[in-house]
Amino acid sequence: MNSFSVRLLFGFMILIALTTLSAGVPAYWLTRSQLERQAWSQVTSAQAATQSLLAAEQERLANQLGLFSERPTLQQLTRSQAVDELHLYLQDFQNQSGLDILLLCRVDNTLLAGNSDFADCPTDESQGVVLLNGRPALVAQQVVIDQQSERPLGTAVAGIWLENPFLQTLTAATGTQQSILLPDGHRLASNFAPEQTAATETAVANLPTAQEEGYELTFGENVYYAAYRPLTNSAGQTTLISEVALQVNSLVLTESRAFFILAVSTLSVAVLGFLLSFWFVRQVNAPLQKLTATAEKISQGDLVAPIPLFSEPVEIRTLAAALHRSQAAMLSALQEKSEVGDRLNALVQSLVEGVATYNADGRITFWSEGAQGILGWSAAETEGQHVNNIFPLSELDEGTFLDVMPRASQKRQIGVLTKSGKKMVLAMTDSQLIPPGSDTVQVALVFRDVTEEVAVRRLRSYFLANISHEFRTPLSTMNASMELLLDENEPFSLAEVRQLLKPSHLSLLSLQNLIDNLLESSSIESGQFALRRQPFAMQQIIDNAVVITRPLLERRSQQFVINIPPDLFDVVGDSARLTQVLVNLIINASKYSPIGKPIELQISPTADFLQVGIADEGPGIPHDQRQNIFRSFVRLDPVDQEQYGIGLGLFVVKTIVEEHGGQVGVSDRPEGGSLFWFQIPWQPKETAS
Repeated sequence: MNSFSVRLLFGFMILIALTTLSAGVPAYWLTRSQLERQAWSQVTSAQAATQSLLAAEQERLANQLGLFSERPTLQQLTRSQAVDELHLYLQDFQNQSGLDILLLCRVDNTLLAGNSDFADCPTDESQGVVLLNGRPALVAQQVVIDQQSERPLGTAVAGIWLENPFLQTLTAATGTQQSILLPDGHRLASNFAPEQTAATETAVANLPTAQEEGYELTFGENVYYAAYRPLTNSAGQTTLISEVALQVNSLVLTESRAFFILAVSTLSVAVLGFLLSFWFVRQVNAPLQKLTATAEKISQGDLVAPIPLFSEPVEIRTLAAALHRSQAAMLSALQEKSEVGDRLNALVQSLVEGVATYNADGRITFWSEGAQGILGWSAAETEGQHVNNIFPLSELDEGTFLDVMPRASQKRQIGVLTKSGKKMVLAMTDSQLIPPGSDTVQVALVFRDVTEEVAVRRLRSYFLANISHEFRTPLSTMNASMELLLDENEPFSLAEVRQLLKPSHLSLLSLQNLIDNLLESSSIESGQFALRRQPFAMQQIIDNAVVITRPLLERRSQQFVINIPPDLFDVVGDSARLTQVLVNLIINASKYSPIGKPIELQISPTADFLQVGIADEGPGIPHDQRQNIFRSFVRLDPVDQEQYGIGLGLFVVKTIVEEHGGQVGVSDRPEGGSLFWFQIPWQPKETAS
């Protein structure tokens, strides 16, 4: 708006200046041109008058000289050669006639009488305007004829100096200043400018090439319009130049005053116009500024900013009313759109599934709360991020997320990493959409977490495969033993029968332990797991566990070493389930320990807890796996790649111990291998059963 005001003021100023100048400049130019034309016309007239006066003066000289040469006294004195008398006679006539030059020359052109400053007589060509003795002069010559003999007695020469006295006469007659110049521009005589001699190096005036052209002269503070005309002798040769000059100081002063008046009037009108324009612009601009400020507020989000109404001028009143109607319509439309958007957003945000959209550049444009709950990224964190960065694939060799995206309207399960780096499987579908008012296609993603479903399916397959293996192996062993015992062709001794029954016994022991763990796991998953607490001797459950696991230890030639204090207090708990804990830990140690290596039972009582540990010499447990091995169906692959169990034993151990108020763990054995331990309180806290 400020820029508009400046432009408007600037436009008014230009208009006012152009209007003022369009009226003043032509008047000034016409006045100045008229005055200059009058001045040059006066110069031209003065030039013509000067030529006329010179011609008249030359004719006067010729007439005077003709009368003088016919005087009898002159002829008598000339015939007698009375030089002194002749000289006095010439001097007397010169004074009477006002001549500056009067000479009488003999027939041989030698000087007989006349002005003392002449040594010789002028030549025949020295008539008209000539240069005599370095001075400008107007000269006439007349042959003196003897009236008696009619023979020439000599030549009479008369003239006047074209210097200040004569120039003053011309000035008085023409009204202009007069100067006589040499043809090269050196000034010989002048009644208004300093004179120069021919020896002066620089010409006073740079004469135009054409005599019709005028020129301007300046001497001191005086300014002149000047013109020149050549002066010739009797032979028609240009000997001198006549210069007329009209003083134009008043003209220059008039021009200066006219220009000053024009400038002052223009400036005054401009200032007055500026003040009026400024007042007018403010009157027009004030309501526009208010409307602009209101529009700025609306553009910055204040959609309910009040729009001022004006009564004048009509155009701004109409504009304000139109803006007011537009604001009301916009608020109504936004309210309706907001309600629809809120309903849609509430619907989308209420979905458990994640919803996201991204544009053609792969940048996220929308992120729902369901998506945040699944992947951990907030809407602010995902805005403008590339979809490949928000959905990094868990399997890096598959490329990027966009590389494995399903085709439109197709479903696909994709493994990605969450914000925290957790692996997750998403069931994902996509579709293309075009937002209202935009021609840019965006892609909408709908996805849900199927990690547990995939894990359950894998777990079911894994469980069935392992259960089948765990049941098939002991049953095959028992079947083989039964077939041998039932073979009637092979009578066996009692020792051989016992030997054949040992594998069957071990198989039954394995099946029993597996079934016990399955039952315990099932009761834990169903929420029906409960303890029967009662006091019992710790030695009792140790003896029971040793009896149950002895066949397995003997089969692998593993010695069971018991390292316990001599006196153990009674413990309150579920003796059957704690026996199962020891059995699972001993069987686990036996499976993963080398054949022939001992397994050690360690008991360390403290003030509040009883710590029981089973130490083996197996390969050990990596630190990053020590928390996972107590989860269900987690099983570490042994070094010899032999399948051991289905991964429920340690899960059952952890659950039973924690129900007793204790904790389980595994640590490295100093001699090599692992130490699986659990702690239970002497008097465990009552837990809900």
